Amino acid sequence: MSESYDFTLYFRARCLIPFFFIAALGTGKWGRMVSNLPPKKTERRTVNLAENTPTGVWARVPEAADLCEQLFRTFAEKNPLIAHLESRFWEVAGVRIQNLVDHWVLPEDPNLRATLTQLGFTEVTLPEGDRVWKHLGARLPHIRFKQKRTTPCLALIVESAEDFAHANDLELHSCHGDRDSTYQCAHLTLEDGELMPIVRNGYNGYAPGTLNPEAQAALTSVRERFANRERIGEESTVLAQTQQLLEATIAESGRDRATDEFFLAERNYYLSRNSAARWQLQQQQRLGIGWANQDHHTYRSSRASFRPLIHLFKTMGFVTRERFYAGAEAGWGAQVLEHPVSRVVIFADVDIAPEELDIDFASTSLPERKEYGTIGLWCALHTSSIAQAGMHHLECEYDFERATALLKANGHPVMPPFTDLPMLKQAFTVAEMWHVPQERLLALLSSGTITPEQAERFGTEGAAGSHLEVLQRWEGFKGFNKTGVSAIIRDTDARSTRAIPNHFV
Repeated sequence: MSESYDFTLYFRARCLIPFFFIAALGTGKWGRMVSNLPPKKTERRTVNLAENTPTGVWARVPEAADLCEQLFRTFAEKNPLIAHLESRFWEVAGVRIQNLVDHWVLPEDPNLRATLTQLGFTEVTLPEGDRVWKHLGARLPHIRFKQKRTTPCLALIVESAEDFAHANDLELHSCHGDRDSTYQCAHLTLEDGELMPIVRNGYNGYAPGTLNPEAQAALTSVRERFANRERIGEESTVLAQTQQLLEATIAESGRDRATDEFFLAERNYYLSRNSAARWQLQQQQRLGIGWANQDHHTYRSSRASFRPLIHLFKTMGFVTRERFYAGAEAGWGAQVLEHPVSRVVIFADVDIAPEELDIDFASTSLPERKEYGTIGLWCALHTSSIAQAGMHHLECEYDFERATALLKANGHPVMPPFTDLPMLKQAFTVAEMWHVPQERLLALLSSGTITPEQAERFGTEGAAGSHLEVLQRWEGFKGFNKTGVSAIIRDTDARSTRAIPNHFV
């Protein structure tokens, strides 16, 4: 029988007694577990994030994050294939395989349940009766217990179980759920546990899905409609058409599945306009994971269309999270939205005036202003993200140093980090330069928004368009950093010389 997986002793000690005492355990089992933790940032600066949200901040939960990391480290030590995959993901694409852990299925352990409670996890019962432990205030894997299990099962989120197996030369032992259904889980027995690649499509439960030929045909039709939706024209018209298409799709396919299909199409459109993202996805497809490491999607909007855009997202079921106000400082605001079922998170940007700092701009109609901030100018040059421009950036989770080094080495320069905190590090690739139609340049020139020199530069070189964003999180932190975002919004203003690609080459 496999060696018992009893993590409770270590984590109770980690939380309740000083860390040096655990380290003093030396070369025993628990001492080895501590020493095998991967290197972490030791700098712990005091960072005041209280201004980031009107309702509080997302906490750093280092002990809970340590538990999840230790589960993985011990599992990798006992299963060489997992250690190999970890190394391969890092080497090929700068991806931390830990960021793909959807959940763990562990042997029943009342002591570990008690430890999870101490660390802030909550046991939740899903509509289908499954019980799962979640940390509702952090970005961490979920944990399930099953009495019949004697070893852990690691569930990795991927975009296709078949592609994952093929890319990593794995022979899956079984697979439950149809391809493209709401939930598919494949199984590979390991030396001391099980690897379970899973796929989710508008579903956060654990019951394998079915997809009959009729449903498959309907899904193909949905994907074609989203991929080919009209993006050209007045922003208000594009939004109204998209709202109508979305409502029809929700009636046909359900809200949550429609949401995931919509953003699949949005990512594909974004890819058509960003070469750094295309290169990065090629690397991740070598691993068979697609964009499974996604963190958030960023949309830019004109002031007049911001409220209808938020309404579109709320139609999909998105819930508003924190708002960022920086009107007096940088002329922008942002609304973060999170979906309760899909894994999609949205960062929605808009120009905000200093006098609008105290309003809920996501639910208030914003009148047009003569002056354009960074967001408004971007939309005037390229149209908004929901229209022809597409997303401003897709942000995914990586090992920051490795991912940025790979991008730079393969012809995709990366701007200096705009956030470098103990729990969060972020940077953009240099902007993809997009052609600007002459009529838009003339309109901006005649209004005095841009100078003749800027109009000439945009006409010959193009203007800063989209980016790929590289992000690494620590300690389960799921929030953002307002000061850093303000800096990068200033630096990527099309009028700034820092928005010119050769500035960073």
